[in-house]
Amino acid sequence: MQIEIAIALVLVGFLLLMWSADLLVDNASELAGNLGISTFLVGVVIVGFGTSAPELFVSAMASLEGKGNLALGNALGSNITNIGMVLGSAALVRALPVSRSTATIDLPIVLFTGVLAIVLIMDGLLSFIDGIILLGVLLGYLAWSAKAPQGQELEPSGSEMLNAPSAETRSQSSKPTSVYAAWTVFSIIVLMAASKILVSGAITIAEYFGVGELIIGLTIVAIGTSLPELAAAIAAARKGVHDMIIGNIIGSNVFNTLGVLGLTGALRATEIETSALWRDFPVMFAFTALMFIFALTKGRFGRLEGGLFLFSYLSYLGYLIFISV
Repeated sequence: MQIEIAIALVLVGFLLLMWSADLLVDNASELAGNLGISTFLVGVVIVGFGTSAPELFVSAMASLEGKGNLALGNALGSNITNIGMVLGSAALVRALPVSRSTATIDLPIVLFTGVLAIVLIMDGLLSFIDGIILLGVLLGYLAWSAKAPQGQELEPSGSEMLNAPSAETRSQSSKPTSVYAAWTVFSIIVLMAASKILVSGAITIAEYFGVGELIIGLTIVAIGTSLPELAAAIAAARKGVHDMIIGNIIGSNVFNTLGVLGLTGALRATEIETSALWRDFPVMFAFTALMFIFALTKGRFGRLEGGLFLFSYLSYLGYLIFISV
């Protein structure tokens, strides 16, 4: 693929991402209202897992081609990007209140999945057994999410409430539920296709400049496959659907850690690069822990927290670029 074509693919993929993300948020919100479920749960299951499909697809292909560290970098980098870039950017657009149940139940689950992944790969190998364990925990999480109480909407908190529409207070739309479901699925498919287009071009550009496999996964591929989350989060922030943003990030990070790493190990055992153990896993855990601390102590992600996340992420990204050139 010529470099000019690769650049064009990146631009086309980006435009498709922006359009389909806006479509996804609109229809997923209406779908939640028609079904009488919380937009938080929709954010976790539909938007979060749906927008993580690019990570799963890219990592599966990379693993089958013997590029397991690219898949690993994709999963780790996407989790870091989701918090640093996606949450940071969304919080800069509009402050994001966090419900007590999210801070005390959902975010600790994200922390647990990160710790579990670290424990399993401390021997330097993401094995078939490790992959099966991670996938098994993911299935358990999905079953728990389906049975968990629906009352995840934000409790009123005075001036911090942004008056976003909730599933409980929003009246049902005149359009049939099947219409919103179809458009939600369609928008996720377009997100996946757009991500594939963008990532293909981005990898070509990176390889043209001689960037290593793990670094490509942590940077170009991670950012590219996280663009659906970023696009959906910014669209949701503009529309005031803040609980969907938090649910999106939680669902996506759980899916990346358990699903993407699990599938990577299940498809082909991968020897982990040492740098991922001492550099990237700790960064992922630190970002997740900081997200948990802010949610628990402040109950919101304001512009200060968003700026801190974004600055920390850009510093980490700059370091990766510096050591790769």
